[in-house]
Amino acid sequence: MKKYCDKCNFKFEIETGFFYGAMYVSYSLACAEMITSLVIFWYFIGLSPLNVFLVVVIATVLLSVFNYRLSRVIWLYIFYKKQID
Repeated sequence: MKKYCDKCNFKFEIETGFFYGAMYVSYSLACAEMITSLVIFWYFIGLSPLNVFLVVVIATVLLSVFNYRLSRVIWLYIFYKKQID
């Protein structure tokens, strides 16, 4: 990630270890995705439990790259304070 925003010069990493909290956001995103996959593929499509488990694992692994960035962005927006010029 960049250290500073190109438009507003906001420093992304406020302090060392700032993004450790993004792990909790990433965990909640992964849980939501797993539950959604479970409901869709078990109740609506009617796959067997083993196939549903495989689909949930594959979906979680594929979406982990997306979750990495999204969780950091969400964590940043929690602590971002707009600077008035």
